[in-house]
Order: sequence, then structure tokens, then C-alpha cells
Amino acid sequence: MTTQYTYARFWKCALQVNPQSYLAEFQKQDHGLSLDEYNQQLVKNCLQENIKVIGLADHANVDGVNAIRSLMSASGIVVFPGFEIASSEKAHFVCLFPEETTTDELHRYLGSLDITDIKLKTIPSRLSGEKILQKIEELGGFCFAAHVTDDNGLLKLKLNHIWQNRFLKAVQIPGTLDELKNNEGIAYRRILLNQEPAYQRQSPVARINAKDVNKPENLLDWKASCFIKMTIPTFEAFKLAFHDPESRIRLSSDFKEEYYSKINRVSFNGGYLNNISIDFSDRKVYINRVYPLYVE
Repeated sequence: MTTQYTYARFWKCALQVNPQSYLAEFQKQDHGLSLDEYNQQLVKNCLQENIKVIGLADHANVDGVNAIRSLMSASGIVVFPGFEIASSEKAHFVCLFPEETTTDELHRYLGSLDITDIKLKTIPSRLSGEKILQKIEELGGFCFAAHVTDDNGLLKLKLNHIWQNRFLKAVQIPGTLDELKNNEGIAYRRILLNQEPAYQRQSPVARINAKDVNKPENLLDWKASCFIKMTIPTFEAFKLAFHDPESRIRLSSDFKEEYYSKINRVSFNGGYLNNISIDFSDRKVYINRVYPLYVE
């Protein structure tokens, strides 16, 4: 029987998962797993960590999409297929697309982004970061800036004009904001909090954790995933959540273990509201803010 979801909740998402071949191709290492073993271990770790959504983001390559998507879907895990590419400025971006997007379509998207030589997967596109953001938007996809505080990241490369682009909805940071209080991280933290004039944005950018998963065990790291609030974990709901990042996007570090009483449902027997039942959205207490109970 199909599960019915009646209110929005936070779903755990790992949005930068790589296929079995990634480690050998890009880091010249061997994890000792066959293709099937690697994919099965990915599924096992997703289930163990209660990860409900993954994004596939190999560098300019989509060959591993179908095998992983088939296994994940059979286990009830939603897959957003895609890829990671570098702009002409050498800034890295992860580009994700709807669940049903075929590998043929993904290959065409790579071509439209000026990625045509499949043997040279690390060669940057001739398109700028702003052009890539706009193109992905036109294709109906979703693009986030990868590892912005590290090498090949927007902040490390000081690309404030791309940071301010209206099509940039999300950026990946390596951990918590508090970890950026020292040395160069102070400036990064101010930018991420939209407090730096040279990087000021009209709308806030969502901060996510999405560790570059090149081994199945990376999924066990809390920095590999974030939480996104949706009623149903679909690509359209996923994209919509980033229009309101303050209430719908959370780092893993934003959650803390707690126990409290709560009302899950109210039902009425008799009277004007007879046979009416209302399911309530979770009331979550976060480290810095309390969000009130409401119905969606």
C-alpha cells in the first residue's frame, strides 16, 4: 500500500554521491569493491542512516546512474540523477535533475553545457558559472555550488559576482558555521550569513552539507547529508524548499537529540466537525530558534 503523506517533514538527503568508478578514476585509489558490491553497500548505508533522497553527481559522467537508481528505488530511496562540472573559472557545481531523467537526456545536458569529450571529465566547461546556473534553471534542474570554502569553491576563488547570481539557491559547506570562526573562516562565515557587503544577496542562500561520497562508508558521516522539508520527497518539492531556506533547509548539526510530548493528530467525533482528522506537522526545537506548530 502506498504511504500517504499529509504534512511536510524533514527528509534526510545526501546530495553528492558518486558511482563505483569515481575513486579509481579521480583519486587513483581502490576501495576493493565490485560494481554490485559498491551499489549494494550504498543502499545498505542509506537505509542504516535513514537517508531518503540521494543526488548522483559524478564528474561529467552519468554512466553509473541506472544501476544505482534501480537498487535505490527498489528500497524506497529517491534518486535525483545528475553530475558535477567545473565552470570556466574552475568553480565546481553539482547539477541535479528530476527522478525520471534518462541517461540520454543527461548526456544531452552535458553537451549543452559544453562538456562533449567524455574522456576528459575534469576539463572545465567554457561556460561561466553564471551561464551554467542559468542553463540548469532553463533545463528544469537544480544547481548548487560545491565545497565553496575549499579548492575550486566560489568563496575560495573569490567569485562574488557568481555568489550574488539569483539562480544560485544553495551552497555546500564542509561542516557547521561555528567551524568557520577562525582565521579565513571568519570572512566565509560573514558571507554565508549575508553580512558581507561585497557578497550581499537580495535573498538568502541555503547552506547544505553534501560530502563528496566516493566510498559507501562516507554516507555514515553526518557531514554527507542535510535535511530538507517536503511533504513528499519529489524533485519539484525539493526545488520548492529552496525558495524558503530559513524554514525548510537544515544542516545535520541544526538538530539535537530531545524528548518531549507532542500532539500528532486531532480527531473529532460528533458535532459540526464529525469524522474530521487533522495530522500535525512536527514541532522541532533547533539550537538557535523554536519553530511553532502549524498545519500544512
